[in-house]
Amino acid sequence: MAFFCLHVQAQDEPSFEIVDADTVSVDTFFTDHSPRKAAMLSAVFPGMGQVYNRKYWKLPIVYGGLGALGYSAVWNSRQYDYFFDIYKYMTENGVDEYEGRTLKEVEWYKDSHLRYKNLFIILTAGFYAIQIVDASVDAHLIDYDISEDISLTVDPVMFDQTVFLTTAPLAGRNSGTFGLRCCLSF
Repeated sequence: MAFFCLHVQAQDEPSFEIVDADTVSVDTFFTDHSPRKAAMLSAVFPGMGQVYNRKYWKLPIVYGGLGALGYSAVWNSRQYDYFFDIYKYMTENGVDEYEGRTLKEVEWYKDSHLRYKNLFIILTAGFYAIQIVDASVDAHLIDYDISEDISLTVDPVMFDQTVFLTTAPLAGRNSGTFGLRCCLSF
């Protein structure tokens, strides 16, 4: 919650400071930015790599995802323990029904919560790894600038068929083929 008061932007522009008539000082954030440091910060303290990259808007996503997945794993673990205790009691004492549930139902609940607990533990670890990779990739692309004049042109073109045909019976033909040429310029 402490980071919500920080200024958020989609992309920061480097700040320039004129030091002398022929010298310009550039903000060192873009020149000294390390993807390794962003990944390490994010590995030690989740979300810190995103803060290092000045992508503050990703912080609630990281903590929300880790919190929701972690809570789900803990809740399913508690439910598994509860149904495991009931199952153990029912099998040891030979009881067929306990609190309105049969032995088969209790066994199914126990197995389901164990499966979901394991699934959410794996998903939490995967989300943790993804946020580390995200911080590293963002740090690699921190100074990548997309130009405004990206264009894709598609033009009709006539290909000369004699270039493509090398077999003797078809080599004498002088016909062309129509097609499309795609050109991406940036």
